[in-house]
Amino acid sequence: MGNVHLGLLIACCLILNGTATAQLRMYPHPRSAEKVTSAKKSGATSRTAQLVPKSLPFWDDFSFTPVNNPDEPNSNYPVDSLWINNKSVWINNGMGINAPSINVATFDGLDSLFLPYSDQLLTNGFADSLVSQAIKLGEPEVSLAERNSVFLSFFYQWQGNGEAPDATDYLQLQFKNSTGGWETVMTIAPRASFKRNEFYDTLIRVDGERFFHNTFQFRFRNFGRTSGPYDTWNLDYIYLNKNRDASDLDFPDQAASGTLSGLFNNYQAIPYHHLSAAGALAPPTFDIYNALDEFTDVTYLTEGTFWNYKDNVLAESFYPNLGGTDTSAINSDGSGIIFPLERRSVTLAHIPDANDPNQFDPESDSVFMKLKVKLFTGDTFDPRTGDFAYDYDLNYVPIDFRSNDTISASYWMKDYYAYDDGIAEYAAGLTQAGNRAAVQFEMLIEEQDTLVGIDFYVPEYGLTSNLTADFYVYGDADGRPGNLLFVIPSFSVRARGLNTFQRIQILEPFLVGKVFYIGWKAPVGGQLKIGLDMSNNSGDKIFVNTNGTWVSNSNVNGSLMIRPVFGSGDIITSIPEEKEFGVFPNPSAGEFYIRGAFDKLQVLNTTGQPISFLQQDLGADQKIILTNASAGLYILKIQRGGTITTEKIIIR
Repeated sequence: MGNVHLGLLIACCLILNGTATAQLRMYPHPRSAEKVTSAKKSGATSRTAQLVPKSLPFWDDFSFTPVNNPDEPNSNYPVDSLWINNKSVWINNGMGINAPSINVATFDGLDSLFLPYSDQLLTNGFADSLVSQAIKLGEPEVSLAERNSVFLSFFYQWQGNGEAPDATDYLQLQFKNSTGGWETVMTIAPRASFKRNEFYDTLIRVDGERFFHNTFQFRFRNFGRTSGPYDTWNLDYIYLNKNRDASDLDFPDQAASGTLSGLFNNYQAIPYHHLSAAGALAPPTFDIYNALDEFTDVTYLTEGTFWNYKDNVLAESFYPNLGGTDTSAINSDGSGIIFPLERRSVTLAHIPDANDPNQFDPESDSVFMKLKVKLFTGDTFDPRTGDFAYDYDLNYVPIDFRSNDTISASYWMKDYYAYDDGIAEYAAGLTQAGNRAAVQFEMLIEEQDTLVGIDFYVPEYGLTSNLTADFYVYGDADGRPGNLLFVIPSFSVRARGLNTFQRIQILEPFLVGKVFYIGWKAPVGGQLKIGLDMSNNSGDKIFVNTNGTWVSNSNVNGSLMIRPVFGSGDIITSIPEEKEFGVFPNPSAGEFYIRGAFDKLQVLNTTGQPISFLQQDLGADQKIILTNASAGLYILKIQRGGTITTEKIIIR
């Protein structure tokens, strides 16, 4: 009965979540053990820091927080100097869409370790919480005459790149009163007018004598499903200060509000020998948001650092400003003007030069590159010197709005294509055994190239032991997976560590055309979850097959961490023909014959893993029956005395 109840519970959960028909869904992705330790240690620091209340103004757009930095123990957490007990909310640059500035705070049903708060799938409750440090709102910091001018403003987004909150979910804002109690002052519930790609600004006055004390705090928390990455809200650009009014929703700030896009037509990495293809380097884009309700002028420069690897020897080159010594205008007409409260997409005016040997040495094995964009705006304030620009109101001191003026991105040129940046925020998997998913890849070169392997990342969390899955390579059929080119049957899936890929080595490499697809089938007896990078959205390259027809993915955003690997090798051009002494029939349905005597037989799949079989002696022939073998190519190693013969067999 327990299994029946669990099955009904899972089915109900899928129906409520709207994923029963979508078949591809998001799953939690835990943090590393090192970050677990650091989070616990830094929590003590937070509790100590809150003993000293802060003065106004309070401002955080989360641009201070390092994101996806493996060398930073507090990466992806709100900073301790502004927030306490701050480990449940996730700071990232992938979940928000059209945010006011780089990075957002994401609220969902995952805790500080990126694991579900509850293992009860249908449980609702309060989940993430973001609590400010204590703030001085009593006299003399805020006089009686100034109390009517204290406002808190922030931007919020419903869903973004996450899962949409349900009608009964909400984001809540509370203030702490002078007796230490929390009072709810705002509740934001989903509305039919909400759009997942918009941030909504709001402003609320701190109203009531009970809030004007020197240990005032405010907190945000979300109510929703506590069993995973569901019911997502994003928060950004939080500002509390006095001398404000009900229309004070602009700021002397021009901010980079998104990451740099891919340098290679949405790819974060490409094979180095594909770099020479015409149009391989496509100028990345990024967004700027003018938070000021006035025209202003913005320019920028682009730094480039290049690391060339050749026979394990590293050569580094640094370019302080690609394209010259002057800054670049944000507009194609050479002007830097941006309109009041406008969001502007900017295409880099200067990009790396594929013909510069200091950037891309043609003798190198691979190249790693980092681009950094620095904005020059009118929102300058230097807290070290007290210098500020003409449009910088003294009421904002000591806020330094320059913290959101720099963005960077890294790119690899090695032997593979990748949409992802190597860091998983979530995982994605098929919900029913037998369903298939595939990712489209379009090479930058026109001619065919040799596929030698497939890299993919599988998180350890929830991975069952002895899990095997079938992987596929498809050709293209009018923008969807077409003819089956290759099968890797029953590949043994193993976790290799946090954000560590495992490789399917194709022992018999083959050619693929310009457009091809890498896919897998959901296994029986376990679930295969692939890492999902949210910083680059290539969800339009994902396809799902649940009933024999390939359809475009419509419910998972981000990039699946699957990478085709290219190289050289012996190319399969045809299926071996039946021979007088050999293997027949070929292809077969899993039962075939080997003519002639032999001493030992080993059956391997294309990744070198042994396959079980039954053998029956028929005199001149040996009957071989493969047990539990999927369709695909297999290698037979037949030993006769001191000689080993290799044959290929196709199972259909």
